Amino acid sequence: MTYDELKQIAERVGKLDGWDFSHIRAGRDPVLWDYVEVVRQYLKPTDRVLDIGTGGGEIFLSLADSFAEGVAVDQNPKMIETAQRNLSEQSIGNVTLIQMEASDLHFHDASFDIVLTRHLRVYPEQIIRVLRSGGYFITQMVGQRISLNLLEGFGWTPASFGPDWWQTADELAQQFQDLGCHVLAKAEYDVPYWFEDLESLIFYILSVPWPEKIVLEQHWQSINRIVETCQSERGFESNEHQELLIVQKRGANDK
Repeated sequence: MTYDELKQIAERVGKLDGWDFSHIRAGRDPVLWDYVEVVRQYLKPTDRVLDIGTGGGEIFLSLADSFAEGVAVDQNPKMIETAQRNLSEQSIGNVTLIQMEASDLHFHDASFDIVLTRHLRVYPEQIIRVLRSGGYFITQMVGQRISLNLLEGFGWTPASFGPDWWQTADELAQQFQDLGCHVLAKAEYDVPYWFEDLESLIFYILSVPWPEKIVLEQHWQSINRIVETCQSERGFESNEHQELLIVQKRGANDK
């Protein structure tokens, strides 16, 4: 594949809008959980829920019929703009959107029954502060081995992201336990994942965070090698590594 051919594909697939990967055509082996289904099990119609790092609200807005009031925050103003558009298009009236850093939550103590994060760095002290007694925190985290062959195709390793990039469920579970929380669930999966067509693979490569920003003029030969080496009968092979953690803030009468 030439540079010009790759450039044409990149122009055709377009740029990421919010955090919406729904139009990617892909498959994977069976996994241990589905994030949305897990969260729904904990939501009650009376809950006030915080979603940190909501992106375009793609996941959180789909849950809006399961809680009384939602607040979604993201540090990126463009993400909030996309989420506001999605909110308006879906005519959802019980979610408020705010630009805010995950590391500095401007909410009163004990403001929420449930706090959610997905694919975002977790700040345990902030989360526990804004959770009510008995409240739940649920997070799904990207594992260090995700898309490992694609990462290696660029000549990188998980360590290339830097020492502060990754968090593991084991490390976070210990931090939350040290803050007095119950760890209710901790899980992990690493399964084969494949892109069914070239456009889906290219969109993914150009959209997700990497140790360096992908620039076609600089990286097109690496992308070409990835395309050649990961192709199979199913499409273009890689893997998906995810971790899950669910904790509960102790109530006033807990021991």
